[in-house]
Amino acid sequence: MTAKSKVIAPQLTADLTEANWNEVLKDEDHELVGATVVGASYEHEVLEKCILSKVVLRGCSFAGTVFERIDMTDVVLENCDLSNAVLEKAIIHRVHFKDCKLTGLNLSKANTGSVTFEHCIMNLSDLVEASLKQVRFEDCSLQNANFYGSKFKEVELLSCDLNETDFNETTLKGMDISTCTFERADIPTYALAGCTVSPEQAIGFAKLLGLIVK
Repeated sequence: MTAKSKVIAPQLTADLTEANWNEVLKDEDHELVGATVVGASYEHEVLEKCILSKVVLRGCSFAGTVFERIDMTDVVLENCDLSNAVLEKAIIHRVHFKDCKLTGLNLSKANTGSVTFEHCIMNLSDLVEASLKQVRFEDCSLQNANFYGSKFKEVELLSCDLNETDFNETTLKGMDISTCTFERADIPTYALAGCTVSPEQAIGFAKLLGLIVK
């Protein structure tokens, strides 16, 4: 039976205040709580630490920015650009990325729980050795994404483009990738044990094993 993730949505209050990203930069701990930020542009910068809690970010761009030790809890990001941003070793819990551009995003060794990526472009993203618990990827483009050595627990891949995606040193046991598409994906045979695939995908994997399918 295929495992279903129990993703918990961000816990936001109805009285979020409007804020400017400069408030984060001016704060000694670079912390923002209970606020909405719209249209911020903070690109190709380095921020040593950052704490976001109960925050909504809309139409913001953080392309190429290095976030060292970022901690996000109960956060929604809509139509944001984090292309080539670095969130290595980030702590990301109850966060929803929607309609975001995440090409080349570095989430290696990140600790994530109850995270949803919805309608996001995540081509060339780096999730090497990331811990993914109760994470849903829905209708996302993950071409050439790298999940090498990632730890999956209750992860869902729904209607995603997995072309050339790397799943070496990980496992898809208990997952369902039958709605996903790919011409070629780097999925070793040991990673497929216990994974649900479509009949067409099964034929493709059989051919990779050298089997002749009649």
